[in-house]
Amino acid sequence: MARRFSKEDKGKDLATDYHQAPRKPTIKAQAPDNSALLQKYSLTLIGRVTNQTTQKVWSLIPFFTEYWKSDTRPVGADLGNGMFQFQFEKEEDLLAVLEKRPYHYSRWMVIVQRWEPTVSKDFPSLIPFWIKVQGIPIHLWSEETVTDLGENIGLFDKMEITQTSVRMRVHVNGLLPLIKSSVIEYSNGDEVTATFVYEKLERYCSKCFRLDHEVRDCLVAKHQDREAKALDLKTRALTEERDSQDQLEKRRSNSDVYHFSATNPNGEEFRRGRSYDPRGLRYDARRTLEERRRYRSSYETSSRGYTREVSKERQRSYDSRATHMREPSHQNREVSSRPPRNDPDNRVENYYSPS
Repeated sequence: MARRFSKEDKGKDLATDYHQAPRKPTIKAQAPDNSALLQKYSLTLIGRVTNQTTQKVWSLIPFFTEYWKSDTRPVGADLGNGMFQFQFEKEEDLLAVLEKRPYHYSRWMVIVQRWEPTVSKDFPSLIPFWIKVQGIPIHLWSEETVTDLGENIGLFDKMEITQTSVRMRVHVNGLLPLIKSSVIEYSNGDEVTATFVYEKLERYCSKCFRLDHEVRDCLVAKHQDREAKALDLKTRALTEERDSQDQLEKRRSNSDVYHFSATNPNGEEFRRGRSYDPRGLRYDARRTLEERRRYRSSYETSSRGYTREVSKERQRSYDSRATHMREPSHQNREVSSRPPRNDPDNRVENYYSPS
């Protein structure tokens, strides 16, 4: 008989020495020597889409590969989370692309910056715009004022002041709401509101001035709409309640209400909206009720008399019509297509028999 092997011999026992990852939320690493990497990525552009719902990176990369090509094509790659990169071979090609900013794709803005050795989650974020400054009187156009306006909204680059317009080039943070106006306070107490017109600006939210959504998807606009609807419903409810109270007061003012009690045996009349008796608020309810009874009895008596007179008048009219119908004259004779009825008792004169 063959010998039976144990589970240890077969290797079927539970494994207790397997490796388990530590799964720590944070690990420590040594800073690498990345001098070679800095040289390698010095000709790289990093980009970000502003609206990930509409702008797809997989379709954006071939579009800009053709748009930015020169002697050589840049190489694009998807970095995830709406970010991408393009690797150039020549410095002049990269600078030419940066000089033609801003760019847009699918009618939404695209953020493009030269690569920098940073770990900031907000990189890239700057969009260079040419901005027209409007609303400032021409005698107040000065380089100092324009510089202060540019530094207030972003990284000021340069300006152009002509006889007809004022323009400035500013690198604006595309992840924050755009600034559409600014108030200038002068030393003499004058105030001027300057408005900004962004050139080559595509779609954005007209409510909060962000570049990543439209006004129909704006949370601020939806919140304000909800507040406006709630305020409208509250105002309507208050108006209806006020109208109902006014109607109730009006009905009460048009009716006399008497309250009798042990402490008020004669009754007290409450009339709202009317002028009270200057002699006091208490009335003799018995006298008032007696006057009402007399008025009712006189009205009923007159009504009965009027009804009696009307009945007599109707009777006289009926009698006169009956007498008129019994006249035997030819002009007043009744004409009928029915044959004459037989009256054996001769109680009614037969007008159809020959005379």
